[in-house]
Amino acid sequence: MLNRNEKVLKEINSVLEQISKTIQAERSLFFILNKDQGQLECLLTQGTKNVVWSVDPEQLRTGSVLSTGKSMVDNKVPSDPKNSVDVFFNFTTKRILGVPVFDENGSVLGVLQSTNKKEADFTEKDIKILTSFASAIALIIKNNELYLASEQIKNDFSTLLDVFKAISSELNLNKLIQVIMTKAAEITDSDRSSLFLLEEATGELWTMYAKGLEDIVVRTKKGVVAQVATSKKPSIVNKPYENPHFDPSIDKKTKYRTKSILSAPVYGANSQLLGVIQTVNKNSGVYDQADLNILTGFASQIRIAIENAKLFDQIQGVKNHLDILVQNLDNGIVTVDRTFRISTVNDTFAKMFGLKDVQDLNNISIDALDKELLPLFKYCKKTIKTGEKNYYQELKVVSRNKQLITVNLSVLPMQDAKKNIIGAIVVFNDISKEKRIQSNLSRYIPQHLVKDVMNQENLSLLKGNFSQCSILFSDIRNFTTLTEEFGAIQIVALLNKYFEAMLTSIYKYNGVLDKYIGDAIMTVFGVPYANISDAKNAVNCALDMFLKLEDLNQNNQTQPVLQIGVGISTGKVVSGNIGSEKRFEYTVIGDSVNLAARLESATKQFGVPLLICEETFKEVEEDFYCREVDDFYVKGKHNPVRVFSVMGKKTKPLSIKQQQFLENYKKGLSSYKRKQFNLALQFFQLADALMASDGPTKVFLNRCKEKLQKTYS
Repeated sequence: MLNRNEKVLKEINSVLEQISKTIQAERSLFFILNKDQGQLECLLTQGTKNVVWSVDPEQLRTGSVLSTGKSMVDNKVPSDPKNSVDVFFNFTTKRILGVPVFDENGSVLGVLQSTNKKEADFTEKDIKILTSFASAIALIIKNNELYLASEQIKNDFSTLLDVFKAISSELNLNKLIQVIMTKAAEITDSDRSSLFLLEEATGELWTMYAKGLEDIVVRTKKGVVAQVATSKKPSIVNKPYENPHFDPSIDKKTKYRTKSILSAPVYGANSQLLGVIQTVNKNSGVYDQADLNILTGFASQIRIAIENAKLFDQIQGVKNHLDILVQNLDNGIVTVDRTFRISTVNDTFAKMFGLKDVQDLNNISIDALDKELLPLFKYCKKTIKTGEKNYYQELKVVSRNKQLITVNLSVLPMQDAKKNIIGAIVVFNDISKEKRIQSNLSRYIPQHLVKDVMNQENLSLLKGNFSQCSILFSDIRNFTTLTEEFGAIQIVALLNKYFEAMLTSIYKYNGVLDKYIGDAIMTVFGVPYANISDAKNAVNCALDMFLKLEDLNQNNQTQPVLQIGVGISTGKVVSGNIGSEKRFEYTVIGDSVNLAARLESATKQFGVPLLICEETFKEVEEDFYCREVDDFYVKGKHNPVRVFSVMGKKTKPLSIKQQQFLENYKKGLSSYKRKQFNLALQFFQLADALMASDGPTKVFLNRCKEKLQKTYS
């Protein structure tokens, strides 16, 4: 049901006015389906304001549009003084035109109609115009739904942020847990909440805190909480007594009736299971996925809060042993007192930044440091004043011996036994060598594997994964001919410029360069880390590649002009190390990889720069103008694969000519599939007249002529 806010009504009313003006109608109306009541509701009519009126679809002249999903026109409407619509709006309908308004799933969500065209009858052209406006209204409704959904998400995260602030304000672990559990019940609108911690020695779960159980400690190895701890997956159980994992013994013991349970695992810093957080009996109904998302995000912050509290306890007393400790660490360590003067400096820091004697910095105010060292200590004041820890990654600094180094910086507060801030500990982790190695390795292997290569002693332990991703294949057209016409040095220089331009597009849209295959490029989106926008990123990357190639050709007019074809497929692949113990190659294999290569090759056949498979189309159809090109068989598959081309982003509307072209092409393809080759030929000829350069149209024109020739020969 459409949200009746002024903004949406105003936008739709503006469209209705534009419709009437465009097709010269006296009045235009929009009826939206109320599924709960089975009624069509007229939220507003051109010329009226905030009119809400319901009518049975069978009583509406254009009501058949709702059931058939097809437009209707009647230029000779019989006079009916009892017609409810005319009576309500004090209007006499003489001619009427109605078209369906579809949602993103292809279901009819309402009817758009115009009445009484001035001095003429409604025509097919008017139907097409009204249909295009129906898409605009559907988009307004969809945008309104997305806006409402985003507002709900924003409100949920705002509440969650308040909880995180409450957690970060308490460092006493016992009080902290109480705050956490109280807020957990509050944020999920639950009657009770509890935190179970895992006792590793016995595998038993016990309640460190349980709202509603006072001082009772529950210990268990059974129930829903044990199942969540074992599976390490969050859970919604809205009918616990019908759940095989539910243990009713606690209810019997506490004389409490459990009606619904929401559970989420809590992990430590090394991904080990710390325990399970639960909320019980939602006050306003049953738990849903939104509640689970909130509790799961909340559980991830609990680990930080608990570990921060533990770290705070461990830091106490560190000052008495710091002088001995700092000299034996691989990291640079500097302590700063509460007056912002440097107290101690270890030898590692001196070597790291080219200092001759660590004593040179003792008792020096950080404001008096030279320009090389001053930026490293500017964060200390914030930590000493607020007592907050601060972390900064990959800071680039020029040392006193003029060496560029990269460090990760941690600033931790020092506290005495009474929890008073007495200074800060600054930890410098020199990652210059690591960054150099990563930079060099990333030139040869995919970026996401660099850390694995550096950290794993035995790379054969990197096992394969079965996952969903999008694969992009791009290839230079007629590259063999180019190599014959131009010299090797010229071709290599051009290829290097070409690959550099293409990599810019790949990295821009979070792609992973899998390999070069001669002049071809294989790119993966979604491995090893999947993203909801992988397919969309792949198509955006392809379109950006074409733009980059156009710029490259314009800037290198003395060089050969390059053209590329791109194929994109989406599906399940196996990713992992392929090869022998002496040499690995991290890559992806599977039908989707082969399909992407086939699609790229087929771009030559159809004369288009980009082809995508049906799975990719389903992921991106909301964002790009796509059209079906053909069905073709791929080795290893029993059924043909539907192939689509991409005409551009939906951020820019299609011209009337493009819309007419797509309509004729679609009708031609539909007729061709039904083996109505004469009719298909007519539609493809109309499409060709509108866009003579279109490759797929040429292909089907030839096919139709061949089919007809065989039929009549």
